[in-house]
Amino acid sequence: MLLAIAPSNYQQLRPSLLEKIATRDKEQVRRSIQRILVWNFERVIMAHGSIIEQDGKRQFQLGYEWFLDAG
Repeated sequence: MLLAIAPSNYQQLRPSLLEKIATRDKEQVRRSIQRILVWNFERVIMAHGSIIEQDGKRQFQLGYEWFLDAG
């Protein structure tokens, strides 16, 4: 499974402050993140920045917990 995202900090999986502020439908983003977290993946290839070779799913969940809690 390949997950490509563009993080705010090229070394971490998390949304930027602008992404948090500019997102109008946070509930839709939360549902999308929940669907992604059902997938079986370890490796994350970011649109910009480092490739996360291990533990990518956990890092993604931790980085995007703001949207998960926003629901």
